[in-house]
Amino acid sequence: MLAYTDFKKSKMLPNNAPLRVYGVLGDGFLQKRVIDALLEWILPPDARDFNLDTLDGETTTLTEVFARCSNLPFLADARVVLVQRAERLEGLHRSSDEGEAPQKGKAAKSATKGALSPAKRFAEGIEKLPGTTVLVLARTPETPEPGSRVATPRCINAAVDKSVDKEKHGAIIDCTVPLKNIGFAIRVVQEEAVQRHIPLAPDAANHLVSRAGMDIALLLNELEKCSLRVGEGQMVTRQIIDEMVKRAPQDTIFDLTDALGARNTPHAVGLMRELIAGGDAPERILATLVTHFRQLLQARAFLDARLTMDASLLHRMPPDLAAQLPQDGKDNLASVLQFQAWRGRRLAEQARNFTTEQIQAALESALSADLAIKGISADITGEAEGGTSELLLELTVLNFGQ
Repeated sequence: MLAYTDFKKSKMLPNNAPLRVYGVLGDGFLQKRVIDALLEWILPPDARDFNLDTLDGETTTLTEVFARCSNLPFLADARVVLVQRAERLEGLHRSSDEGEAPQKGKAAKSATKGALSPAKRFAEGIEKLPGTTVLVLARTPETPEPGSRVATPRCINAAVDKSVDKEKHGAIIDCTVPLKNIGFAIRVVQEEAVQRHIPLAPDAANHLVSRAGMDIALLLNELEKCSLRVGEGQMVTRQIIDEMVKRAPQDTIFDLTDALGARNTPHAVGLMRELIAGGDAPERILATLVTHFRQLLQARAFLDARLTMDASLLHRMPPDLAAQLPQDGKDNLASVLQFQAWRGRRLAEQARNFTTEQIQAALESALSADLAIKGISADITGEAEGGTSELLLELTVLNFGQ
């Protein structure tokens, strides 16, 4: 499997001849860049009307795909069959990695006892592709959420991908944007700015990515907005980006919890106001803060017990401490760390800034604010007896920073 940064004509067309099959997965914008480049290298624009078929894996079958592949090119050296959402062909996205799971729907109706699975039929069909046909398989674009568990990259599934990704036979290009590699997104922005003749200040690309997130299509849309704001040929600066680009909400809420954990109250209040100005409901922000406070409380308990917060914590937990943790896996920090171990160090650093009593007081303040927002007269701390939702949320943030 080839990373997008290694995608080059010399690798895709060895000896200036296309491979039989290409697979593409990951970010939608980068997938389009790859597909456009492949078409430019393989098929002249004036030959595409008769030699380019575009199919949708959701609504077509393997039989139809290979029937199109069997057609000879017309007044050209090659023909291209492009399958979008290719992993959905005959339900392959619901199959196991080896493609042996029972099929449903259209595939099940056509199946007979002893018939090959769709994955095996797909792999065999790839082996028999005519020398004049190039098959391009594009997976449905994916934009993983920050902090999500990294899965094994797949174009179709393990069985089909193995048939595609053979030396001198085919290639799979992984256009996934690495969530923790901000340099990747910065490099793409800089390259696109050069191609679009948009001058950037030295730190502008970095600032744009840190503000808008890692979605490439969104980044380039924001880049165009900034360019229009300053005028053709004028430089895009940090100040223009701050004026024109709204921060990615998920990044802002993470920055807010980090600011609280670092006891940087002024910055936390500013981020909270930014979220509200952007349309986030105070109730939703408060719920996120409560989740964070609960995780900090558990992290403080782990520190006091001299336990290292890593993926193995759940299996090293003393029984008496384990009994005090939430039973729901998504609320149990030790359970969460099995799949998101990177949270452990961050929460440990923040938990060291607070005592158990301080975190408990923050939870009580948040509960008081929640009751007041809902119009319930009960009060625990005396800090939030009334006011707007925004004011009650701000008081909760201020109280935590004291």
